[in-house]
Amino acid sequence: MRGIPYVPTSEELWNGVVGVYFSLQSRSPSVEPGVDRLRRLELRRVREARKYLFDALSGVAMGMPFLDSLHPFYRELIELMIDRATYKHSLAKVGHATKAVASIYRDAVMAIRSATTNMDIIKARRNFLARVKDLVTDLKPELDFLKAAAVKLEGLPDIDPGLFTIVVAGMPNVGKSSFVRCVSSSKPKVAEYPFTTRELHVGHFTVLNDVKVQVIDTPGLLDRPLSERNRIELQAILALRHLASVIVFIIDPTHHSGYPLGEQVDLLREVRSSFNSPTIVLINKIDIASDTEVSAALDNVKLIDNSLPIFRVSTINCGGCRDVIDHIVDNHVIPRIKEALRQRSKL
Repeated sequence: MRGIPYVPTSEELWNGVVGVYFSLQSRSPSVEPGVDRLRRLELRRVREARKYLFDALSGVAMGMPFLDSLHPFYRELIELMIDRATYKHSLAKVGHATKAVASIYRDAVMAIRSATTNMDIIKARRNFLARVKDLVTDLKPELDFLKAAAVKLEGLPDIDPGLFTIVVAGMPNVGKSSFVRCVSSSKPKVAEYPFTTRELHVGHFTVLNDVKVQVIDTPGLLDRPLSERNRIELQAILALRHLASVIVFIIDPTHHSGYPLGEQVDLLREVRSSFNSPTIVLINKIDIASDTEVSAALDNVKLIDNSLPIFRVSTINCGGCRDVIDHIVDNHVIPRIKEALRQRSKL
């Protein structure tokens, strides 16, 4: 996810304030009386310290994503990773702290301007710095939480909900990552054991020279009720619910995935009943599957819906994958482009 600001710790903020404050020195030579010279220096110092602190805090408060303004996919995905209430509280407290900074600054300016001796100015300086330190120390829990949240948000994939999106689904180790690798720019890690894909991976390809299509490789789903699914599986559910223009559901008819055909078919049935997006079924690993295994998979899929498009592929060598993409482009992408152009012509 792009645009996540740097979130400093309270210690970093305090060290930054001290560094800015004492980096400013009196301009020499000067004919001003000592008290006026010190007054002018301290006014510059509190002004620059205020600016540094205000910029740092407002940068966090305004730069972190506002959950309510995000696309539902990103909003729900973030809420899987961090506590919504704590996040909103932390942002609000950091944002409100900018008002406290302004108040502390105004009080310091008044104290420095009304001071009549050097000691009065030094006292105003100490009071300003003490109040600033109390403020940033009080923000420590919120800044620590937001710093950890920022690390998680930076790791989110850059997904454009406005693009035509192919979401690849199925049980673990059936060949989803290999399919995405075959048809797009993404190079997801592929390994021969379940749960390799523990997060969403995104690839792209273009049609008609400049129309971008998004392909999302989701974590493997298991055949069990939604309430029993773990956080990794729920990422795939969110992608299916909010992003899928087309669902490509992959079945491994062999024993290599570790999941019986019946469980995979049950999952396909759940996906079909839970999501309205057009679904295409791939019977994968035909390079090693027996005719009996392929026929059993085909028969079971047709029992769910005889109208489902079914392709036989081998994602290990990309065999048949291009045919799948051509079908999606001809039957789904191009019609959407034509409809968009038709609507635009009405404007």
